[in-house]
Amino acid sequence: MVKFSVTKLGPDHIHTPHDGGGARDVFVDGRKVEGAFYVDTKRGIVDYYPRPLKIHKRGKRVITRRLRGHVEVVRKADG
Repeated sequence: MVKFSVTKLGPDHIHTPHDGGGARDVFVDGRKVEGAFYVDTKRGIVDYYPRPLKIHKRGKRVITRRLRGHVEVVRKADG
């Protein structure tokens, strides 16, 4: 049986902007990823908004990208 340490909105290995964990830096295979909005360190997945932002011409939604690899999440220092 796998026991997860659950925060307010999910398990510890999933990070989102509104999960209450504060500001974080995300790294995939040692490279920093800007604009990450979903990170799963257990599965090695990072979904992010590439810069500059692009809108899909028919769906009127922001285009996203997915990276896979060794994912690390580092909490930013306060101050």
